Amino acid sequence: RPAWSGREKGHAMRKVVLSTGLLALVLVLYTYRRGGDGDTRADSEVNYNIVPYFSVSQPKHSEYSTYVSQVFVDAGAPAAIIRRHHYAVKLIPLPLQFNDQALRVALWDNYDTPAAVLTGAAGLGGVGRKDFLAWVSSGKNVVFLGGYTSLSTMNELFGFELEYVPYVPGPWWKNDRNTPGTPFQYGPSRLEEYSGSPVYGVKIESIPLTGYSMYDTFRVSAVFYIKYNLGTVCYVGADFRSMSPSNPWGTVLRDAVRM
Repeated sequence: RPAWSGREKGHAMRKVVLSTGLLALVLVLYTYRRGGDGDTRADSEVNYNIVPYFSVSQPKHSEYSTYVSQVFVDAGAPAAIIRRHHYAVKLIPLPLQFNDQALRVALWDNYDTPAAVLTGAAGLGGVGRKDFLAWVSSGKNVVFLGGYTSLSTMNELFGFELEYVPYVPGPWWKNDRNTPGTPFQYGPSRLEEYSGSPVYGVKIESIPLTGYSMYDTFRVSAVFYIKYNLGTVCYVGADFRSMSPSNPWGTVLRDAVRM
């Protein structure tokens, strides 16, 4: 086909521009009518009562989180309280009295045990101390129960400087700034003193920067945890020897085991 002349090219360009302009005008008018009629009507007819709402049901506290299947315990650990609502939990004796070899065997044979509950002094030699610290550091959780001996053991083993407070009257209130995201979140709102069993607290200022108070009063913490490398060191300051399994302190102990 012979090449277009300049006049033909100009005529063709005008057709293209005119067609594009008309198409754009139609789109603008269509959009305006949709926005002026359809959208306005839609906004005025919105029923906010049918906006989707997704609620998260709060589970029963005994079912919150997955409880551990087995726990290391020393001779004084409150077995009935640890097992409450979770009666299939296996309790494994942990030898801590001047027997480093037996401790190493227990840790090695039960390497997948995630937590330990201790009530007294840990009479460990140099090798046993290294083995136990390595076990906690690997992501495990150790829970110490209330008492001056437990606090001294924590300071000796982990290098803490926790300051024991002889006596502060309860109740101890849940610290809502620190509990969210932990098993303590759905625990009791407060913990009371109970007859026959003392509560041993520490000064909050003496808890390391990697630690968080879960229950406290008057700058004294009765329940807290401290991050230790990949693991955690927990403290529940009650004496559980004469405690009923249904006592709220038992709920908090099981929360600590879940950490």
